[in-house]
Amino acid sequence: MKKAMILMLALLLLMGTALGDSLPIYHRESPGTQAPYEKVQYLPEAPFSPDAELMTVDVLGIRQGDCIIITCGGKRMLVDGGEGQRYAAVHQYLQANGIDHFDYFFLTHAHDDHLEMQEKLIRNGYTVDQVVSPYDENDSYSLWNPYKKQLKAAGIPFSKVVTGDVLELGGATLSFYRWEKSGITMNNHSASAMLQFGQARMFLAADIGGETQHWLVETFGAEPFQCDVYKSAHHNRTATVPEFLDALNPGLVVNTNTRTSTMVGDRQQDRRDIPRYYISTGTIHLQTDGTQWYVWQEPMK
Repeated sequence: MKKAMILMLALLLLMGTALGDSLPIYHRESPGTQAPYEKVQYLPEAPFSPDAELMTVDVLGIRQGDCIIITCGGKRMLVDGGEGQRYAAVHQYLQANGIDHFDYFFLTHAHDDHLEMQEKLIRNGYTVDQVVSPYDENDSYSLWNPYKKQLKAAGIPFSKVVTGDVLELGGATLSFYRWEKSGITMNNHSASAMLQFGQARMFLAADIGGETQHWLVETFGAEPFQCDVYKSAHHNRTATVPEFLDALNPGLVVNTNTRTSTMVGDRQQDRRDIPRYYISTGTIHLQTDGTQWYVWQEPMK
């Protein structure tokens, strides 16, 4: 009996390790930055076969704020965008990559460092087929009200996403989560999403705080949030709730901020030996074929 119990415990430990392991993540060395701060496996070139279908996620180097561009199967989405004052850097990136149209804008919540760029891009001639967010016609917030008016005037449809909604993007999917509880902060009301392509998973945590992180784990358990890459919540300004970080168990963290502004979150990631990048030192490029990732950072000019 004792032998059987020991064997069962060993099997459970092995299963837990297998379930929690991220896919292989390879890195290209990025001159001019110490990132990813931990021991990682470097490759001079991407490990994908020449005919592999890829999903690309570019997290733009706008110093602080979420400006994330997802490209997959000929479709493209902008997640948030940052403050309007960062427009020159975003415009330069879009022009350099021949981008003037998006299939979707995904707005996680109506704060200026997430919403202003979307407004400014539309004003400057960039086009988008549809906007998805946690809001609809009946929601009224100081920054959402003028934005929905702008969308109506431009003839751009917008729709509300709720927990359980799934959006397809050229072979990738985004599965949305949003705590609908009244009386919580707009950050805790953010719409987060699990981005998945093949087996590759990246959790986009928007600005959710500790209350929502607890709610996610308590409501759905750990399994839905296991990921390879974690876009840290609220620009990594505070530590992630330990139980939620246990559930995520990422092989890489992307922090949309400066390292010096995120010392508490940085120390948490350092204690857990999690490789990490910060957008203050340049745009972060992530590619996956659904079975492995390749990551590098373009030095800030």
